Amino acid sequence: MNELHTRGLALLRAGREREAATCLREAVSHAPEDARAHYHLAIAHRLLGELEEARVSLRASLEFAPTLVPACAQLGGLALVAGGVEEAITWLTRALTLEPGHRISRYQMGIALRFAGHRSEAIRFLQASLEPGPGALRPLLAHRVRGQLADALRDAAAGPRPLAQCAAPLVTELLDEVAPEPEGASSAEFERELATRRVTPHEAARLLAGARSILALTGSGLSVGSGLATRKELWQRWDRDAAVSVFRFREAPGVLWEVIADFLGEGPHPPAAAHLALAACPNLMGIATQNVDGLHQEAHLAVQGAQVPMPPVIELHGTLLETRCHDCDDRPGRTAASYVGAGQPRPPRCERCGGALRPDVVLFGERVASARMHQALELVRRCDALLVVGTAMDVAPASELPRLARANGVPVIELKRTASRLSRSLDTLLLPGEADVVLPELIKALRR
Repeated sequence: MNELHTRGLALLRAGREREAATCLREAVSHAPEDARAHYHLAIAHRLLGELEEARVSLRASLEFAPTLVPACAQLGGLALVAGGVEEAITWLTRALTLEPGHRISRYQMGIALRFAGHRSEAIRFLQASLEPGPGALRPLLAHRVRGQLADALRDAAAGPRPLAQCAAPLVTELLDEVAPEPEGASSAEFERELATRRVTPHEAARLLAGARSILALTGSGLSVGSGLATRKELWQRWDRDAAVSVFRFREAPGVLWEVIADFLGEGPHPPAAAHLALAACPNLMGIATQNVDGLHQEAHLAVQGAQVPMPPVIELHGTLLETRCHDCDDRPGRTAASYVGAGQPRPPRCERCGGALRPDVVLFGERVASARMHQALELVRRCDALLVVGTAMDVAPASELPRLARANGVPVIELKRTASRLSRSLDTLLLPGEADVVLPELIKALRR
């Protein structure tokens, strides 16, 4: 493995996907016959949502190493994301022919067979992926497999139901290798170390007292108090790959509108205590949010009024407050909520070309707009404190932002009931609790 390849792989493990992709592109340009470099470049592309580029790199890896089982497995996984169940089964069959004990291929074959309606075979493959022996799955992935298996067993007993477990891959799953434990080795040791990083609202306020440019990074946990489902809750009812991928939308656009109706539920959804507290935060320079509900803007109007300029809100994943035609990009000037009432067609149609309308959000398989990401990165470079509220920080490319902040020496404080995966790779501080409780306490202490 050449130096560029080694560095690219290290960046992947650290969650720095964009840097990893740049490094791995250089690696394959210097060593075009390095099949593993092509494979790892494909993983970087997939984590960035660049699925077609990922396919190209995976096929290139197989040109130089036709028996590279992980590449076959991931081509099967990409086919699943795109709704190509038969193609997925073909690739996964090839992987398991080459290596019958390959656990991730068994796991993905189980998912593919569930999609195809072959429940008993799906159960057999899912159970096989959990068998004891060498190469056992990492605990988090094994937990997801058991979730798929439990659902498949319920399918067999009660008939078909929507796939409830998200089939989106984990980094360790994509790399197809055992990732190292966090520094400090055992979970018990990590928990003891994490305990030293827990802070109270008053301690966090003291840390932020000298900050002149506070940036907030927010996620769905912030909007729980507004009556909106978290991402985790939504994916317990809907399979993300099947329901909200751009591939699925092209085939059955009405499904996405069913998900939106489920997400919105019975409105209205006013800003919660956490939104209002953040709107009153002194020295707030901006908000980068993964949310699509527009509640930060409502909170600012409620707290500050229309006369006070609002700090920039970077909606990384778009907004439900706007809709557009998927085909011609015409914008009717209506919110997604205005299309989900009783008697409304699903999907609504474009008056200009007849194409399917969609909310102006980033679907799985699409990229975050480069302009939005650039704005968020610029805010991170200028901030001197970062608050991470209501998000697990496990979705690229937003997951790059806290890493960049720490690289710049900026303190990162997580407001979350329990520490996210972010805390295992960054020395973040944890302010534990519900956002609607601890964020108002923090802002109150900060304003004294």
